[in-house]
Amino acid sequence: MTPARHRLASLDAFRGLAIAGMILVNNPGSWNAVFPPLVHADWNGCTFADLVFPSFIFILGAAMPFAFSRRLASGHETAAMYRRIVRRSASLVGLGLVLNAAAAYPAVNALRIPGVLQRIGLVYLATAFILLHAGAGRRAAIAIALVAGHWALLALVPFGGHAAGTLTPEVNLAGFVDRLLFGPHTLNRFGDPEGLLGTLPAVATALAGTLAGQWMRDADGPRRRLVGLVAGGAIGAAAGLAWSVVLPLNKALWTGSYALFTAGLASLVFAACYWLIDVQAVDAWARPFVWLGVNPLALYFLSELTSDLLDRPWLRVAGETMAVKTWLFWELIDPLVGGRLQEMGVSLVFALLTLAAWIAVAGVLHRRGVRIHV
Repeated sequence: MTPARHRLASLDAFRGLAIAGMILVNNPGSWNAVFPPLVHADWNGCTFADLVFPSFIFILGAAMPFAFSRRLASGHETAAMYRRIVRRSASLVGLGLVLNAAAAYPAVNALRIPGVLQRIGLVYLATAFILLHAGAGRRAAIAIALVAGHWALLALVPFGGHAAGTLTPEVNLAGFVDRLLFGPHTLNRFGDPEGLLGTLPAVATALAGTLAGQWMRDADGPRRRLVGLVAGGAIGAAAGLAWSVVLPLNKALWTGSYALFTAGLASLVFAACYWLIDVQAVDAWARPFVWLGVNPLALYFLSELTSDLLDRPWLRVAGETMAVKTWLFWELIDPLVGGRLQEMGVSLVFALLTLAAWIAVAGVLHRRGVRIHV
């Protein structure tokens, strides 16, 4: 068995890079001072921030052929695999609801139902069952059917008195479905960027990841693996860009063009990580990301929960109630670096320090051999 068939360090590193991106994007010092690439596109378009989540979904899929083959080889029965898949999916959805409850507290009646972890849980559930029962060709066909079907729903189905194909931030089929299912329990009154309809092409993103993961596990030799990843990534990214002429790149809707484009870029980044880390053994730079990648979802959950707590007005300063984050940013970070940097730079420093703190936590867990299964 070759190392690629057993485990790839680049998988953990890429997964850690995605989590690092999520922490960086979600924790600026001030939301009023953020560099444009670190902010999600208002509607159509794609920034660096818009690449992070689909990269994690892609690498989630890419890791599955490795993990599932190990479990099946070690004697896990299919029924036991089913139970494990359902438990993990349910735990992810549950943890996502916990985060939403913490963010809404004490107004829990305004609880948002969709969320990042909820989408990951649903995508994992669907992708895992498809992987267990479908070969590479059928998975590719299912992925194509999902993005094509999602496009058909958005483009051809009229809804709520609106014409088919209406795709504005305020009026679109995905938002209509979210409001119908979740009522007011969405991120905003128009719908939710992690809503139900967008889960379909997100599953296609994960299925693309399973194809990349299986290729890396089964192909012979580094050169062949790299050629496959790069070729597939280039084709996917180019197809997504071409499709975006008529169906814009849109993270909130997770349009088919966005799914193809981001999966293609993720495959190219995966190829770069594999070449540097597993082929060239240039891996010192990747160690912090490997630490993050070993416990990615646990660290994401803790970082988001901590961020919610820091945004709470716990402190009394000069007779005024203040959030801990506000105090840290304006009383500690800004006096240290504000004289040399503009406010956007200071905000980025805060985000980088937050990321560094979570890398340190990940490093401690890694050194102690702690793996938190979420």
